[in-house]
Amino acid sequence: MENNLQFIDLDLSDTGLLPNFCNVNVIFMLILLVELLALVLTSAPATVNFWDQLAFISMLMLWIGLLNAAVLCSARSWINALPTRTGVSLSFALMMLISFTFCLLIIGTNHWLELDPVTSPLGDYFLARIMLISAVVYAVSLRYFYVHQQWKIHIQAQSKAEIQALQARIRPHFFFNSMNTIASLIAFNPDKAEKAVEDLSDIFRASLREQTTNTLADELELTRSYLAIEALRLGERLNLEWDIDKSLLATEVPALCLQPLVENAIYHGIEPLIQGGVISISAKRKDHRLVLGVSNPLGSGAMKNHKGNQMAQNNIQQRLALVYGNRAKFNIHAGDDTYAVILEIPLESHSI
Repeated sequence: MENNLQFIDLDLSDTGLLPNFCNVNVIFMLILLVELLALVLTSAPATVNFWDQLAFISMLMLWIGLLNAAVLCSARSWINALPTRTGVSLSFALMMLISFTFCLLIIGTNHWLELDPVTSPLGDYFLARIMLISAVVYAVSLRYFYVHQQWKIHIQAQSKAEIQALQARIRPHFFFNSMNTIASLIAFNPDKAEKAVEDLSDIFRASLREQTTNTLADELELTRSYLAIEALRLGERLNLEWDIDKSLLATEVPALCLQPLVENAIYHGIEPLIQGGVISISAKRKDHRLVLGVSNPLGSGAMKNHKGNQMAQNNIQQRLALVYGNRAKFNIHAGDDTYAVILEIPLESHSI
């Protein structure tokens, strides 16, 4: 059985007011909306020259729309850095200025060509009508951008709260088992006990850390510290296979994206099996992606009887969607005797 979980194309990490007007998809949607609005405006008044009017209104609105997109694309970073109300006011003023300037250019061209007022597509009160329509369209658009921005801020705050919940969460059974293991080692193997205390301190330090990103090397080191403690308790029941591309160690990844998966693999896969098993951990390059994999054995009593609440998996999925949209993937492959979780992360620089 294979379960592929992918997310819609939302860049939730960008909480600015304006969308990215440099994006091809945004430009395509803008053109579609402009043409639809042009068709509505042309159909409103009864006119004999329908197609001429449609062509003129489409040309006019398309140029105004593309000019606005070009200006907002260039000024987006600056406007999004401003307070929301200031950004809304400035964006509205810029777009109205573009509409006004372009209308004056059209009127001037009409006079320069000395077109007959009867056959001219401008009609009566051309400037007033275009400015009124522009004001309504811009106000509605900016209202939509504002509501969408507030929604993204809410989702981001919720996701960060869940990140903090995961960072603060250490399973009680792991903590008490670790302390008991350390206590039993103190008498006859103080060196191992000291190393276990250091590993446990690393795990607590990572859970209390404010940062939400790590390098892959840091994530692997944290995971090794966790596994070193579990190895003292599970002994020969726990076997590990590592397949790490060392050229990827400096890659930035979401914090605590690997250790919780390994913890799940031990809790749901190794502990229920009397004979134990092998946990495989891999980090490879696939095209322009970092592919992280964690797999563990399944058997009677493993995974099937230890469902858990999947908090860690759900949290990691949400963080991947928060940072990378649909460019990241979180896949689960559950076979008859193996359970694997695969993360695919774009090899690009991102911040959470």
